[in-house]
Amino acid sequence: MSADIREDEQAGAPPLSVQQAESFWKDFSAQLPQLEALAPQEFVERAHEVLAPYVPDLSIELEGKPKEAGTRLVVTAHGSLDQFENVQTLVRHAPRLPNYEVHAFRSRSHGSDFAMHMNDFELSCSDVLVAHYDAGGVVGLELAFEKIVPADMLEHARHMAFIMLDHVLGEWDFAVRVGPVEFVDAFSDEVAGAEPLSVFPPIFDAFLRDDLGRSYAYPNEQDDRWSSLEVRLKDSEDDDPPDLLTFRDSANAVATRADFSHYLEWRFPCDSQEALDAVRDAHDALDAELERGQRGILVYTRMEQMRSRVAAFYVDDPEHAAQLAHRLGAQFAPGLAADLHVEFDPSWREYLALYGAIHLRHGDDAETAQ
Repeated sequence: MSADIREDEQAGAPPLSVQQAESFWKDFSAQLPQLEALAPQEFVERAHEVLAPYVPDLSIELEGKPKEAGTRLVVTAHGSLDQFENVQTLVRHAPRLPNYEVHAFRSRSHGSDFAMHMNDFELSCSDVLVAHYDAGGVVGLELAFEKIVPADMLEHARHMAFIMLDHVLGEWDFAVRVGPVEFVDAFSDEVAGAEPLSVFPPIFDAFLRDDLGRSYAYPNEQDDRWSSLEVRLKDSEDDDPPDLLTFRDSANAVATRADFSHYLEWRFPCDSQEALDAVRDAHDALDAELERGQRGILVYTRMEQMRSRVAAFYVDDPEHAAQLAHRLGAQFAPGLAADLHVEFDPSWREYLALYGAIHLRHGDDAETAQ
């Protein structure tokens, strides 16, 4: 028996505007002297009351003591992926606060071998066995219990194990870099390992690095790798010209990096060689600007049936990148009606879908990539 308890997609949360984020921090800064007079738990509770009118599903947690240099204010969505964009917006617009560092998302718990007690039932990390596999560029997990769990406590134990995974791996890794999670009676032949959760974090990190190729280092000129190929849409006619895809394989190294969580797609019509040259110049200029400060990365360009050209990026700040695109479009491709699309894609679904299709069918003259 297996039970898949992870949802791949979640409904989007209302986006937090820059103005709302700045207004919150103004209110928080004004009340900080009063907050610092409170005990740590009261500080956290009062900080949530200040935050709730702006975005009630987020919380601020305290790592350290109020007024103590180096104390961290951690903005958390409690693992809810649909709120992660709001976490990043809030942190991106945080002011400098004396004695405090503002961070996004809970980090891993110190010490991975701990136990939880809920409803007269105890479960430790060493009671949970974890096996892993490549689930399309993210890490799929199979879980089983080392100890005997009474039938009437099974669902309760699974819920506890899910919470423990979040604490052991950290909020970002568990929500973004982990894909399907299943509880099984027996592990599949295709999975690797079956180790206690208490020793899993370094195994997880090594799998990301060595098997999925995630160094998280921005590719340099020597390591940069590109693929050029023809692709056809599934519903295209036989006489339709193929799309020409130039795909950055080496961008896989930074896939799912927390500072590259927004996908930006910039499309221009191209009805002449002159227009195509202008569009290339605009795309190249945005690539150069983002790469200069490592504020984004170009992941592919695609010539669509000789009618339009699109360049796709992952960027750290969507407002900054959009402003750059508008300025560079006006400079290099004036008069061409560009379409700019930005979405929050922390798991790099857009990129990894193409990456998987290309490498699955590597060597074909023509690919059906999407």
